[in-house]
Amino acid sequence: MTSERISEKVSAVFWFLQTDLRYDGSTLSGHDGVGMVHIRPLVTFVILFAALAGLTPARATPAAAPGHPGCAGITYNTPQTPACDAVMAAQPYPDVTPIPYDLGVIAGLDFIYFDADEVTLYNAPNGRAMEVLTAGRSSYVKVIQTAGDWAEIRPGRWASLENAHFAEPSTFTGVIINRMEMPFAWAIYNHCTSLTPGGPRNCQQSGSFRRYDLMNIYATVTVGEWDWHLVGPRQWTVQTNLSIVHPAPPAVYPWRWVGVSTYEQNLVAYESERPVMATLVSTGDMDEERWRTDPGVWKVELFWEVGPMQGAAGSGDFYALDQVPYHMYFNWREALHGVYWHDNFGYYWSHGCVNLSVSDAKWLWDNWIIMNTRVYVYDEKPG
Repeated sequence: MTSERISEKVSAVFWFLQTDLRYDGSTLSGHDGVGMVHIRPLVTFVILFAALAGLTPARATPAAAPGHPGCAGITYNTPQTPACDAVMAAQPYPDVTPIPYDLGVIAGLDFIYFDADEVTLYNAPNGRAMEVLTAGRSSYVKVIQTAGDWAEIRPGRWASLENAHFAEPSTFTGVIINRMEMPFAWAIYNHCTSLTPGGPRNCQQSGSFRRYDLMNIYATVTVGEWDWHLVGPRQWTVQTNLSIVHPAPPAVYPWRWVGVSTYEQNLVAYESERPVMATLVSTGDMDEERWRTDPGVWKVELFWEVGPMQGAAGSGDFYALDQVPYHMYFNWREALHGVYWHDNFGYYWSHGCVNLSVSDAKWLWDNWIIMNTRVYVYDEKPG
């Protein structure tokens, strides 16, 4: 994960990437990931405006819980207690329910990309060359139909599948939180745990976790600059292996809102201070100014159920994506949306938008996000 840092933007490089978005007959500009200009006048005016707009927290930020109260006796020198052993035996797994896998508006559709910068399009399989498509690894096109080793990707335009690869949407889904007495986490890497905090990895005696495995965090011990977390009996793992969800929110707002942690690369849907749903995301790289997801408190202002995204035309960062599902724009050109083209949740990956699995984006679209829903983006380590 990234190091702790101050999230307020001091200066910006403004990058404007165009996307042709058609919404109710209008043409809109948008992109998957680049921050826009933010003009901040006098501090007092900003504070007053935010308060009037309802963007300031209803209460001060609570501190993050380090573990389960029953494991409060755990320290570096006392890595095991009978009380904590009892907690782990009684609650071996987070009390959550997985969100159903559901591709929604793109169910049944196929998408491909090409291992080529340019692809010739023909008027029929083995037909006459008609035009050239700008392609590449960051360009996905919808398949209208296939015939043998050919795919129609635009009406009346066919491409050979020789250098094509079909997208495989991620099967990862987030969770509904039933009860939460301690933090829980996803493993973002395959890794072996240690018998003691700060100890060597020990797959044989301590055990291991696979990417996307869920676990409770019963206690936390700091060794040097890193937090080590007790995630099971004699199972300690360092913070860099995990994306952690804490019971206490980073702020408290009335009604329903979402918090996006670019530090942990996760999203939590809250009802006031109660966490209801959590999942992994991919945001823009906070160390790359042009791709960062802007920290701040925003409101969702535009919805688009499915449509294309493209940007950075003429550069090596060019991307063009057909039929992106569930756009929920909160910072003019930054959006929560589903992705079918990668499975890198828990890592930086976008051009500034908040990437979710299609299933998770659909859940937010169906159940949580409405006009003016607050989206709080923050980049600090909780607590």
